[in-house]
Amino acid sequence: MNVLVSGIAGDIGFGIARILRDWGVFSRLHGIDIHADHPGDFVLDQCAVAPRASDDEYISWLSNYISENRIGVFIPSSEAELGKLVAAGLDEIGGAMIIRNNSFTVLKSLDKFDCLAHLAVSGVAVPENGLVDRTMPSEYPVIVKPRSGQGSKGVRLVESAAQLEQCQPGWVWQQYLFPEDQEYTCPVYASPKAGMRILMIKRKLMGGLTGSGVVVDNPRVEEYVRSIAEAMQLNGAINIQLRLTEDGPLLFEINPRLSSTLVFRDKMGFTDLRWWLADKLGLSSQAYYAPKAGTRFYRGAQEYISTLSSEVS
Repeated sequence: MNVLVSGIAGDIGFGIARILRDWGVFSRLHGIDIHADHPGDFVLDQCAVAPRASDDEYISWLSNYISENRIGVFIPSSEAELGKLVAAGLDEIGGAMIIRNNSFTVLKSLDKFDCLAHLAVSGVAVPENGLVDRTMPSEYPVIVKPRSGQGSKGVRLVESAAQLEQCQPGWVWQQYLFPEDQEYTCPVYASPKAGMRILMIKRKLMGGLTGSGVVVDNPRVEEYVRSIAEAMQLNGAINIQLRLTEDGPLLFEINPRLSSTLVFRDKMGFTDLRWWLADKLGLSSQAYYAPKAGTRFYRGAQEYISTLSSEVS
């Protein structure tokens, strides 16, 4: 079976490709992105340039590519693509199965204001939040971000009412969480076959990505993360980002997809990409042994050198 991975120029898409190459269960690995300036050819059998998910021709182009290359599985790696595919009501495209969360999980996660409101109604503690131009915070600083956005794109720290008035109406403001050194990224995988598996990582950021981290065992954080996954009706993989405050754990972001630590956790035995594919395709899956608390990881660098000639502008 052939597989297609999108966003191959990004850390998530490229990480997915590396894991699939190591796994070796697919016949041919394909990758797409909106440009060709990336090292995808070093791990994939074929790469192509695709339209942006926001383009009108994205769905038709993707369907044609998948059909022409006999792709059996498509793994989208970005929120923009997930939103487009869910809006179109697609579970498969061009004859390929799409590996994505259910529509409820995706849509609730992508609307950051609706997500917090839903969790609060479900009894999950959330940061104080509201919409710019509609409600005001009780204290500052706050984080302001697009109501529908991708990760940290467009995020702004606002320290006063005057600054908040300058922000885009309809954007979400959210209580800034302290302390800054208590940040956790928590991948979760759930399915009827596997049950729910949670990995809690206390992390340090490096250039906007997780630069290093340590696996922790914290029952309070685990219970909190589990309550979020249940409220989001999870059947697949998500990533929950939170800070452990004086009032307990409070989330600040949910990614309804695989996250940038997927290669780290795959190497530690939390192989959520492989579980997801195994469950969807009926493949055998190895027994799970949770990584031990105290296990540490660090982001390094790997170099790829191409001697193929190309025009430089």
